[in-house]
Amino acid sequence: MSLSRPSPRLRAIQYGVVAQISVICLINYMDRMTLAIANPAIRHDMGLSLAQMGLLLGAFPLTYALSQLPLGPVIDRLGSRLMLGAGLALWSLAQGLAGLAGSAGQLWACRILLGVGEAPAIPSCTKVVRRWFNIRERGKPVGVFTGANHLGQAVAAPVLTGLMLLLGWRWMFALMGVVGVICVMVWFATYRDPDDAGLSEADRAHLVEGDTVRNAPPMNFRQWRHLSSFRTSWGMWLGVFGFGYMSGIYAAWVPSYLQIERHLSIGQAGMATAIPFTLAVVGSLFAGWAADALAGRGVTPLNSGRIVFITGLLGMAFFSVLTALAGGVVMALVWLSTAMFFSQLSGSGSWVAASAAVPENCVGSFGGIQNCFNYTGGAIAPAVTGIAVEVTGSFVMPLVLGAAIALAGAVIYWFLPTGPLNAADVAGRPLAA
Repeated sequence: MSLSRPSPRLRAIQYGVVAQISVICLINYMDRMTLAIANPAIRHDMGLSLAQMGLLLGAFPLTYALSQLPLGPVIDRLGSRLMLGAGLALWSLAQGLAGLAGSAGQLWACRILLGVGEAPAIPSCTKVVRRWFNIRERGKPVGVFTGANHLGQAVAAPVLTGLMLLLGWRWMFALMGVVGVICVMVWFATYRDPDDAGLSEADRAHLVEGDTVRNAPPMNFRQWRHLSSFRTSWGMWLGVFGFGYMSGIYAAWVPSYLQIERHLSIGQAGMATAIPFTLAVVGSLFAGWAADALAGRGVTPLNSGRIVFITGLLGMAFFSVLTALAGGVVMALVWLSTAMFFSQLSGSGSWVAASAAVPENCVGSFGGIQNCFNYTGGAIAPAVTGIAVEVTGSFVMPLVLGAAIALAGAVIYWFLPTGPLNAADVAGRPLAA
C-alpha cells in the first residue's frame, strides 16, 4: 500500500522540527560530557580517587534514570513543547552552577540537578517525531536526532577540552549553561505542535495514515502502571538495560581510558575521543535509514526497530571485547570506534521501536520507563568501572563484563517482545469506538 505524500509546507516544517530537536540533543550530550572531559582536572583540584570519581560520574545517570519514571506521564499530559523547554532551562542552570562548585558534594548536587533537567529530553523528542511523522517515516528523524546526541559527544571532546585548557574547567561549565539558555528562548519562540500549526486536512490525514490508534484518551496513572503487564514492555526495557550498561562505560570513561590504558595526554585524548563518537553519529544515521528501509519492505515498524537494535548490540559486544584485548592505541581506537558505530544502531533502534510499540498517548511514559532502564545500567557502569580499574589497574575486566551484559540484553530483546500494544491493551479494557 503506497503512502500519501505530504505537502511542501508540511515537509519544510518537518525538516525544521528535526533541526530544532537535533540542536537541543547536541547540546544535551555536550553537557553530559563536561564531567568526563574535566575528569582529570577535577580529580586533581579536589583530591578525588578513581573510585570516588566513578561514583560522581554515576550521579547523573542514576538521577536521570529515576527521573524518567514520574516525568514520562507528565510529558504525555503536558506535551513535549513545555517539558522539553523547561528541562533545557533546568539543566542549563545546573551547568552554570557546576562552574561555581567548591567541593565534590556541590558537584554531586549539580549533577543531580542536571539529571532531573535532562530527563524529559529524549522521550519528548521521540514524542515530537511520533506526532510530526507518519508511522513508516520515523526511522530517519529518530536517527538524525539520536545522531545529534553523539555528534554532541564528538564535538564535546575537542571543543570542551580546548575550553578547559584555555579557560579552566569552571568556565567550560559556565559557558555551556549560557548556550543552553539561548536555546530555551529559541525553542519557546518557534516550536509548535501539529494541532497548533494550521495544517491542511490532507496533511493531518497523512500524519496518521496507517496508525492503528487515533484520539486515544490522555494518559493516567492506571495506564502507566499497566504498561508493565506485558512481555513486550519487559523485553524492550530489559534489553535496553544491556545497551545502557555498555554505553555508560563509553560515555563516562573513554577520555580516561585513553589516558590511563593507552597513555595519551589530556589534549591527545580529547582529540582521539572525537573519533569513536563521530562513528556513533554515522551509526545513528545508518540505523534510521535501515529501519525505514525494513519498514518499506513490509517489516512491521516495531520489528524494524528491534532488528536494528539487536544487530547493534551484538556488534557492540563483539568489538568491545576486541577493544579490551587490543595490543596498541591504533587498534584500540579502531575497535572502539567500530563498537561505538554499532552502539548507535542499538541506540536509535530502541527509539524507533519505542515509537511503534505503544499508542501516541503513552509514548512519553513508555519511553521514560525505557530510558530509566537504559540509564540505570548507565549509572551502575561508571561506578563499577572506576572501582574495577582502581583494583586491577586495567580496563580489560570492565569492558568484557559490559560486553557480556550487552549480549544478554540482545537475547532478551529478541525473545521476550510479542508485538505492539494498542490502546485497549494499555487501558486494560475495551475502548469505546
